[in-house]
Amino acid sequence: MSITVQNVSKTFGRFQALDHVSIEVPTGSLVALLGPSGCGKTTLLRIIAGLEIPDSGAVHYEQNEVTKSRIQERNVGFVFQHYALFRHMSVFENIGFALRVRKWTQTKVASRVEKLLHLVRLEGMENRLPSQLSGGQRQRVALARALAAEPRVLLLDEPFGALDAKVRSELRAWLRRLHEEIHMTSIFVTHDQEDAFAVADKVVVMRNGKIEQQGKPIEIFEKPANPFVMDFLGHVNVFHGHLEGVIPILTGFRRPEENDESGEWVYVRPHELEIHLGQVRGSLAGIVIQVLPVGGITRILVEDPQSLTRIQVDLHHTRAKELAMESGKRIWVAPRCIRTFEPDYAI
Repeated sequence: MSITVQNVSKTFGRFQALDHVSIEVPTGSLVALLGPSGCGKTTLLRIIAGLEIPDSGAVHYEQNEVTKSRIQERNVGFVFQHYALFRHMSVFENIGFALRVRKWTQTKVASRVEKLLHLVRLEGMENRLPSQLSGGQRQRVALARALAAEPRVLLLDEPFGALDAKVRSELRAWLRRLHEEIHMTSIFVTHDQEDAFAVADKVVVMRNGKIEQQGKPIEIFEKPANPFVMDFLGHVNVFHGHLEGVIPILTGFRRPEENDESGEWVYVRPHELEIHLGQVRGSLAGIVIQVLPVGGITRILVEDPQSLTRIQVDLHHTRAKELAMESGKRIWVAPRCIRTFEPDYAI
């Protein structure tokens, strides 16, 4: 089932939570609403669910307008950040609760719960209490409970927010595999770009109640619409510079005292910078301040000796070893590519 949101606005007192927001969620797709706290993503999710009514605009499920329909009439499954499981009920009872409320027979409930336990890979744990489960297992129980009544839409509000980094990574991969199995139209809210990019077919980037950009994850990452999107999707270094033909040239570091009205900025991600031991065309001199192995890369902090501005460079371990990177070493940084925007956002 597809979902269409058309020019939806919502205010709380004097606060404009949403300002003429429009999105389309194709049937069977998984869409991420991504943005900082207070950008309106959870309000939008609650309007789609029927937990909030917009001041203006419309929400359609397929061709049917549901803008003012109650959540009970929309048949949506909702997964919260903090599980919201019944602590005194077993895994089986938590998953089957909504079915018993709907007067399903015990045999039908048992059959449905058994299928869901297999789907979320929790076979054999049906008699455990939530306190006997890990965070990742509890979130899977919450997901199974949301799927129990066979909803038309699955909505997830910061589903990985209460989990540590390793469990988040595992649950992201698991949720993506699950979606490929069931192909249910799904929307989830997150402030973490790794969550969005690892799971979603489409990402909607929001700020201040508006949509800054929407599209496939790779499109947004490689072609950000503006400085906000560029910065929000990972660390970014900012310089003065330009293109000479197809050659990216850096002409200076962006100094902390410079404001955003002083001209165009050149934006370069840490992995798009190269380090040289001698000056090359379009490079800037710097001093290595810190060398830090992080996962599959070596993260190098470089300081401009004139302004004391610091930038980040991410190199493969092999390249960092070849260059013998160490604190205090004088090097030159040059970009492999650059992006230039008229500044409208303070990083």
